[in-house]
Amino acid sequence: MAKYYPLPLSTYYNNNGFSYELEQRIGNFTTFGSSYPGDEIPNQTDVIIEEIPFLFPDAQSTFNNIELENQQLDIPADYYTAMFILGAADNGSYEEDIEYYLNDTLVEQMSLALTNWTDHMPKYQEQVVYRCSGIYTQKGALLTSKQTTIWLQTLSFEHPLHMNRIVLPDNPCMHIFSITLQKGE
Repeated sequence: MAKYYPLPLSTYYNNNGFSYELEQRIGNFTTFGSSYPGDEIPNQTDVIIEEIPFLFPDAQSTFNNIELENQQLDIPADYYTAMFILGAADNGSYEEDIEYYLNDTLVEQMSLALTNWTDHMPKYQEQVVYRCSGIYTQKGALLTSKQTTIWLQTLSFEHPLHMNRIVLPDNPCMHIFSITLQKGE
């Protein structure tokens, strides 16, 4: 049976990806001020997706996703075999390098790829986690001409990585809502 470690990410969140019509709260997932309709995202912090536990952010909080800017995520030192990410890109689909460290030693560097949030089909073999009916504009209007998606991306390691830090890439068009690591020897 697989053992998982859902990363607590709330201290790293720096972006608001959700808007709410009744509260007139406007998110800014993109640089243009567009966002997901928060009312269509389940309001629960402990979620199970594909039998993997995640700590999903409180969508109504001021910040609820990481806009990637080389954040360094400290994790318990252990052996990990995979990383599961709930995320999406805006203004295109992107692929950037993510780094794994044990103390100050680079253990592995891999590609992290996320499909655009308005694409209907994944570009990098992700799975649909949440699909919303449209996009909120910066003025608070819900446009239903395109659906929006939060994807599940899986990074499987060739061998267990002994690590205690993850360094995210620097691409503000890539966003992460949740990360869970799979433990293994």
